[in-house]
Amino acid sequence: MKVVTMRTFLLTVAILTISFFIVLFQGEWSLLSFVNVTFLLSLLPLMIGGFLFVYEQGFFNSFAYGFRKLHKSRSKAERYLAELQGTSAGQPIHPKKFAITYPLLFSGLTLVLLMIAVGYAIR
Repeated sequence: MKVVTMRTFLLTVAILTISFFIVLFQGEWSLLSFVNVTFLLSLLPLMIGGFLFVYEQGFFNSFAYGFRKLHKSRSKAERYLAELQGTSAGQPIHPKKFAITYPLLFSGLTLVLLMIAVGYAIR
C-alpha cells in the first residue's frame, strides 16, 4: 500500500508540474487556465487506469475465450488434432496484473475531482 501511495503522489506531482509548464509556455498565466490544463491532463491517467482496472478484473476474458473457441472449432479434424496435441480452448485466459493501475486511477481521479472543485470555487 505504501508503494501505491508513493507512486500516486509522484504521478500527481508530475501531472501538476507538466500542467504548470504547459500554462507557462502558453504565455497567458491564470489560475483558470492552470485548472483547465490540469483537468485535461488528469483525464488521461484516469482513462488508462480505468481501462487497466476493467482488464484486470477479467471483463474481456469471456470475449477472448469465445473468439479462441470459435477459431479452434472450425472443423472436427482441427478439434481432434487440438485434443491430441493437448491444446484446448476450454481454459479461459487469466489477465495480467499491472503495478501502475491503481496509481494511475487514484492520481487521475484525485486531480479530476480537485480541479472540478477548484474550478467551481474560482468562478
